[in-house]
Amino acid sequence: MNELRTFPISVATLTVDPVRRHIAGPRGDVAVEPLVMQLFLQLIDSQGEVLQRRELFKHLWGNAQVGDDSLNRLVVRLRKAIDRTGDGSVEIETVPRVGYRLLTGVTGSKSSPAVSRRSLVVAGASSLAVLAGAGLWQSRRNAQADVARSIDQGDVLLRDAVPMQAGQAVPPLRSALERDPGNARALGLLALAEETRANNGGSANPAETLRAAEKAAKQALGIDPAEPHARLAMLDIKAAGLEWSEIEDELRNLLRAAPANVHLLGALTSFLQAAGRTRTAWGINEAAAHQAPSSPTPLWRRALRLWTLGREDRALVLSERLLQLWPAHALVWNARFMILAFSGRTTAAAAMLGNGVTPAGNAHPAKPEQWLPTLEAFAAPTRQNIARARDANLKAAQGNPGQATYAAMILSKLGEVDAAYLVMDALLLDRGALVANRPVVARSFLANAPSWCRTQWLFMPPLATIRRDPRFGPLCRDIGLARYWRDRGISLVDGNPTA
Repeated sequence: MNELRTFPISVATLTVDPVRRHIAGPRGDVAVEPLVMQLFLQLIDSQGEVLQRRELFKHLWGNAQVGDDSLNRLVVRLRKAIDRTGDGSVEIETVPRVGYRLLTGVTGSKSSPAVSRRSLVVAGASSLAVLAGAGLWQSRRNAQADVARSIDQGDVLLRDAVPMQAGQAVPPLRSALERDPGNARALGLLALAEETRANNGGSANPAETLRAAEKAAKQALGIDPAEPHARLAMLDIKAAGLEWSEIEDELRNLLRAAPANVHLLGALTSFLQAAGRTRTAWGINEAAAHQAPSSPTPLWRRALRLWTLGREDRALVLSERLLQLWPAHALVWNARFMILAFSGRTTAAAAMLGNGVTPAGNAHPAKPEQWLPTLEAFAAPTRQNIARARDANLKAAQGNPGQATYAAMILSKLGEVDAAYLVMDALLLDRGALVANRPVVARSFLANAPSWCRTQWLFMPPLATIRRDPRFGPLCRDIGLARYWRDRGISLVDGNPTA
């Protein structure tokens, strides 16, 4: 571990611990998020000089694209932490249209003396001598800041990426670990990135990638047994052997230890929606959106939750706005396309297919051979059009899980309930006629829904007919959902969980 990371810092009456990300003072002790700590350290290092906003964006986010409000929120959180711990001797001054500076010694005085140089709180004179050289100190401080920026960059890339592209987070995290091999947070995020791409079609060798994920997670937990990303990665790795209730209990335990962690909030959101608990999932997702307001991930989930809850007009408005902001994001694109296609706006959906903008990394590709006859049948549901769409979707369902998911939704919407159940039996339970005819294609069916809780689509509006069918109960029993609902005391109304 970098020597500098082992020492706290004195700022007036506050003690700042970069390693534990704690701020302590006369009024208490609080933990802060990594970016909040990095902001505080940048302000301390500025020696009372004004730090321009553009400099802060560069230091905190590098080349990542974030909005102005992201910095504003960090400043608000840092001010709250200082207020909760300090006695008024440390303040952050806003210099309008320029940036911020740190003031110390302001209690009881109208003047704002310049902040004193950072001093190290050390156990003895020998430790002080090691860091006495200003050049060595600054060099180590810069190295620490570079490592933190790389880790934060990897965190944002993993948070915002579609699962197939989680590997984009790996290079900055490996770069950080080359300079700080014992960084538990970097190891935990690396484990989560590797696990995500291994289980979502983002690796050419998923078994090897999953082993790398497990190795990184165990290293992280050996350094910090509470590291949340490593714990989440290990939960995902072992999920195939767990019941639904066990997975939820583990996720909630992780969140109790790290309630503001966006990755944990996202995982619980996905789980709850997969269990049909849309209203409960809404609250968790909104907490994620509050923690990461510039991230597309909780926002496209919000659009789909609005649609699922029957707020179609709001879902349409939001999905249109998101597509303008992130036109190349596969899950933003998918959310907009699905809402258009299944809400009767077939011309607009067809236009999305025809404009040539098909995002990369899409686990649910909207292929023309599946969707053009589908949209025609939606627009003009004649017997001939429906038959053509049914045949196209039964064929597409044998390609990959994404197309099979679409096929189940489409066939239900068209009233082809028997065909929809053929698709779901093959996709969720690996049984039925479609399994026998399905070609063996590497990485085409990576994991079934009972193992990985990927049944969010099962509770979306197009599946309403399926949920009212007598076969829905036995299907949910066979994938473990019925037991989960029973364990949680949840009843069903028209196939929809009441909680």
